Amino acid sequence: MTFTGRILALDLATVTGFAVGTPGSTPQCGHIRFSKPGSTRAQTYRSFRKWLDDSWGKRDEIPDLICYESPAIPAHMGGRTNIETTRLLFGLAEHLEEWCYGKTELREATVAQVRAHFIGSNMKASIAKPLTLERCRDYGWECANTDEADAAALWDYTACWLNPQLAFRTTPLFRPRK
Repeated sequence: MTFTGRILALDLATVTGFAVGTPGSTPQCGHIRFSKPGSTRAQTYRSFRKWLDDSWGKRDEIPDLICYESPAIPAHMGGRTNIETTRLLFGLAEHLEEWCYGKTELREATVAQVRAHFIGSNMKASIAKPLTLERCRDYGWECANTDEADAAALWDYTACWLNPQLAFRTTPLFRPRK
């Protein structure tokens, strides 16, 4: 059976990128900053929960499925993160899981899965992020920054995972050319 519901993809962080749409459509993208630098994790979590409730909490606005990028464990970050960032990212994922309970389906994907699908390889962020943004723009998706592009790539990964017949769009043979 083909999934036709609305997917919300979240690239969770202090500035979270999001993309929403049905498989095969053009995702609507955006981003939101949950707290200012130096804010406590509790402030960030509260802002995140308020945004979830205000933006997606009404019965007719709850997506059929929410997917998010799995937080990376510190050992996989090669020393490029700290305990505060790790706690924040895992905390956002936990708050999302609790918010979705009984409302909607929740799935997650790793950065490596999404990048391999969307740009063909799991490269370093400094290379992958601009390529992801470029690919989104090639598709005509209005992404203002890499936060939005990462969410759009996650949205596409999820849509194609649910509806494999859509996956041809991101293979090299069928990619749009400039």
